[in-house]
Amino acid sequence: MTEVGKAIFNELSNEPATVGEIAQNTHRQLILTQLVMAGLSDYQFGCYKRLQ
Repeated sequence: MTEVGKAIFNELSNEPATVGEIAQNTHRQLILTQLVMAGLSDYQFGCYKRLQ
């Protein structure tokens, strides 16, 4: 995983967050799709959350 990916992944929690909330903390958005595709994050109803 890239450093950017690690930074985004570390911002995710078990609580849903919108892309805007995550991007505000990380200044990144594109990596979120990659985290979902890798099975590390889930996206539902406009929110991302970390999978356990």
